[in-house]
Order: sequence, then C-alpha cells, then structure tokens
Amino acid sequence: MEVTMDLRKELVLFARLAWDRRLTESTGGNMSVRNGDHFVITPTTMVKHFLTEEDLVEVDLNGRKVSGRREPSSEYRMHLKIYRECEDVVSVFHAHPVYATTIAVQQKKFPVNVLPETALMLAPITYLPYRMPGTDDFAEIFDEGLKLGSRTFVLRNHGVTVGGSSIEEAYAKLETLEFLAQITLLSGAKPGYLEIPSEDVEKFLKKIRGSKE
Repeated sequence: MEVTMDLRKELVLFARLAWDRRLTESTGGNMSVRNGDHFVITPTTMVKHFLTEEDLVEVDLNGRKVSGRREPSSEYRMHLKIYRECEDVVSVFHAHPVYATTIAVQQKKFPVNVLPETALMLAPITYLPYRMPGTDDFAEIFDEGLKLGSRTFVLRNHGVTVGGSSIEEAYAKLETLEFLAQITLLSGAKPGYLEIPSEDVEKFLKKIRGSKE
C-alpha cells in the first residue's frame, strides 16, 4: 500500500523539527512512517533541515526499494525489523541527541520514573549493546526488547531509537527522552535515586490509562 502524501508531508515536518531542535546532527538520524506493507524513510546522507517529500524513499516490508530518487538510509533494516515485529508501531525515529547519546556512551541507565511524564511516555527502556550501524546484526538486537513491549531503545555508543503509534508520538518520545537525559545529567538522578516511588508511579499510570478507556 503506497504511503499517502499527507503522511509524507507530516514526516518531513517532524524530521525537520527534530533537526532544528538539535535532536540530531549534520546528516545523522533517520525517520520513517508506514502505511500497511510499505514505509517511507529519510534518505542517506542528507541534512534533515532541507528534507522534502520528494527526497523520501519508499520501501516494502521485504526490504525492497519501491520508489524514490535517492537511496534509503543505511539504517532501513532497523526500521524494517521494528515494523515487521510490531503492528502497533506506525513511525520510527532514530537520532543522536547530545544528552541522551552521552548517557548511551557512558553506558548508564535512565531513571525513567524521575517524572510522571517520562514514566508514561518511555517505559520500558531497552539498552542495546554496540553493533555496527546499518547491518543485519544491528537490526536483530532489537528483537528481544520489542517482544517485551519496549518502544524506547538506548544504543550503546550510538544514539537512541523510538517507535510510536503515530509520527507525532514517535517525535514526542524522542524529545521526551532527550529531556529526561538532560534532567538526569543535571540532577544526578539515577535508577532508585531521586525517582518517584514505584507505587506512586503505578497509581499515576493506572489513572491515566483508565481515563483513556
């Protein structure tokens, strides 16, 4: 199923926003959105601020390029893996925000319960070992975390990846993760220290999720 122009325009809007808000750098990062058995992804080696709908590359869930004047990001295998495993994920954002990537390099864990909003948006977070970007080996390490329900991934010595039920949600997770990273580094918080008690987090999550039913 071809990805609609409305989805293409929305992806371009949020990919540009991610770059403009310094959630990724230079030509780094890649973003995608799917519609059925096809997805469009940002092209390789392009500064996202200048991205247009015509630059997006369409790929099917067999990993074959369907259309596009450019080549897809070398990380398309990661997007493909997530889409194959998770019917609920409609959009994937991978980026290298400064603070979150600093924590990834330090091999530390995020205190996801330090704020109610971060607990709601990001948990559970999966931490992945380093693998060479753009390879099948790299894509495969997402498997276990995806099966456990994680849609937030911290990639050792690399960056972060998030999946959402919409483009807006995927972008919001990326920005929230970077905000959490800043709070973590400025406050000295760590898992079990300066976090909201787990019982209070559970009450908050139950209230929020109950209000949506």
